Amino acid sequence: MADSYRENRKNELRRRVVDTETLREREHKKHEERQGRRPRRFLVFLLIMITVMVIAAGGFYLAHRQFRDFSVNWTVDFTAQEGAIDSDYEEYYIYADGLLKVTRDGASYINSAGKTMWNQAYEMSHPYAAVNGDYCAIGDQGKTTLFIMNSSGTTGQAETHLPISKLSVSGTGVVYALIEDSAASHITVFTRDGAALDISIKSILSGDGYPVDISVSPDGTELMVSFVSLEGGTIQNKIIFYNFDEIGQNAGNNRVVGGFTEDFTGHLTGRVHFSDDTYAQAFYDGGIAFFSTKVLTSPELVNNVAIPETMRAIAYSGDYVGVVTLNSDENVQEAYKLTVYRSNGQTVFSTAFSFNMSGFDIDGDKVFLYNDKSLRIYDMSGNIKFDENLDITVSKVRGTGKLTTPLGMDILVGSSSLVESVKIK
Repeated sequence: MADSYRENRKNELRRRVVDTETLREREHKKHEERQGRRPRRFLVFLLIMITVMVIAAGGFYLAHRQFRDFSVNWTVDFTAQEGAIDSDYEEYYIYADGLLKVTRDGASYINSAGKTMWNQAYEMSHPYAAVNGDYCAIGDQGKTTLFIMNSSGTTGQAETHLPISKLSVSGTGVVYALIEDSAASHITVFTRDGAALDISIKSILSGDGYPVDISVSPDGTELMVSFVSLEGGTIQNKIIFYNFDEIGQNAGNNRVVGGFTEDFTGHLTGRVHFSDDTYAQAFYDGGIAFFSTKVLTSPELVNNVAIPETMRAIAYSGDYVGVVTLNSDENVQEAYKLTVYRSNGQTVFSTAFSFNMSGFDIDGDKVFLYNDKSLRIYDMSGNIKFDENLDITVSKVRGTGKLTTPLGMDILVGSSSLVESVKIK
């Protein structure tokens, strides 16, 4: 019995010794594995950091890279087309996905692929065009004829009972025409087919003031008007909002849902503009007023940016508003200042420059400054992406909607009797 007990104890001790050695071997292996993992972890961390730095450097390079060359993708030469007529007046507008060319003898729409989608012939002494998305309206200023087109062609024609002063078209083709005689002005409304709607705003010049500019919202239901009058030798300017939907009917016969006067006393608002169905702007000699019509029954002045410097040019797209002013900073050598805002008045960027511009456009996320044959392009970070001379006279510039890549960007250039697609690279 004692021998059996001693034998069991010996076996138990042997197992413990074996288990201890096994544990030691396992711990040793784990220690070696941990020692081996450290350099591998460091290597993985190093590779990740290098990758992040390469991506960041690449992003910085792409953001700040300035393109210095260009090539022509295609050219549409209007003088080479059958039945081409020389015109002493030619104007281009950013329209649909291409350019709208307007002359005294007719209008043409050239899309981003270089195809002439339509031609509309007419005879006008002073053609006046308004564009909004895929729709445009062209009227003879001082006369009574107007045409309405979309990207597929002419949708309607209308006659006004008084001479046309200005036009504004919605993104649905509804046209608001400002017409006037010596005693009063009227705003009349036409459908995309050219049919007159039973909507009219009459203002007596001696009482209500003179309507300087009008702008309709993209959906065609809201109208913004700048009225100016002279009282006691002081300019009185008011911004009025109308609503022609059901909400406007509840506002009374005049359909006025908002009016602003105090911020504009002594100033003249020469341009009003709807960026979209929510935001609108008034450009006056002293600043830019940014409005919100999110609450349809009560438009709100959300931002009033004072600009004491002389405004030299303004431009806008769906999301952005830009202004070029004289530079009043004596510590800066550049003569001009470019400032871009969002449609609600938030500043995107501001930069001084000396480029002697004659044209200024915003399209997408690019800003274009140009003169006779020179073109400068900014992105929305204020970086100069291109600053070179082109081989043609520059009358209008726009993007094509294609993304800017490391290989460059595509733009459309309207010039004298031709349109070119240009690859900036």
